[in-house]
Amino acid sequence: MLGLEGYYEPASIDEALDILRRGNGKPFAGGTDVIINLRRRTVTYKGLVNIKRLPGIADWSTKPGEGLHIGAATPFRDLESSPSVTQRYSALAESIRVIGSVQLRNMATIGGNLCNASPAADSAPALIVSKATVTFTGNGEGTRSCLVEQFFSGPGRSILDPDELLLSLEIPEPESDSGDCFQRFTPRGALDIAVVSAASRVTLDRSSGRVQEAVIALGAVAPTPVRAGKAEDALVGHEPTPDLMAQAAKIAREECNPISDIRGSASYRQE
Repeated sequence: MLGLEGYYEPASIDEALDILRRGNGKPFAGGTDVIINLRRRTVTYKGLVNIKRLPGIADWSTKPGEGLHIGAATPFRDLESSPSVTQRYSALAESIRVIGSVQLRNMATIGGNLCNASPAADSAPALIVSKATVTFTGNGEGTRSCLVEQFFSGPGRSILDPDELLLSLEIPEPESDSGDCFQRFTPRGALDIAVVSAASRVTLDRSSGRVQEAVIALGAVAPTPVRAGKAEDALVGHEPTPDLMAQAAKIAREECNPISDIRGSASYRQE
């Protein structure tokens, strides 16, 4: 099958990790990227490890005050269809809606989108401003966690070792005086890869109406999704006026380091 030496469907996390330690396969759930790579022969896999049967890997839950727990193999469509997600986690919901078609979102998983580690991954900026953490296991050291913004190490690369498995994501409950959003630009609209994307979360001080905290994340403008720290600093302590927003946007443009490719030049992305 497509040049593979093996196909595995482990029933437990320990069984999956044992297969990965032996170097026998690439973990997948939705397979939307893996299958394309196999057909195009752009990536060679010794085997495939289907993780969809692992206990809890596709479960998700959210409760007021407890945040959002998402299993790594949760399809995007499950989250998109939940009012509790779309109403309380706006940036994440907005980023999910623009990922491919409904049919693709029924298969594609949030963990796969992160592990693919594309600089243009739509979910990444939204997860970064949401202060999401990822938990993974393997490597003989139990589980470890990190912020999503620390997960990427380069284009197509993450800190996940070949014998480690992404298990879940945790997103804290949004603060009451905060709001977030996600936007992206693509030449063709839907079913396209972002030329540039951005997510932001702003928390206001209730007594003064000034920005208490700002988090801005950019996609497709650097080797990995990045924070715009200087733009964030420019917002804190000030009233969120249109002029201030324009100033922060200018600073964010200066912070990014985009490349030129078939979808747009570096200067086009900065603009």
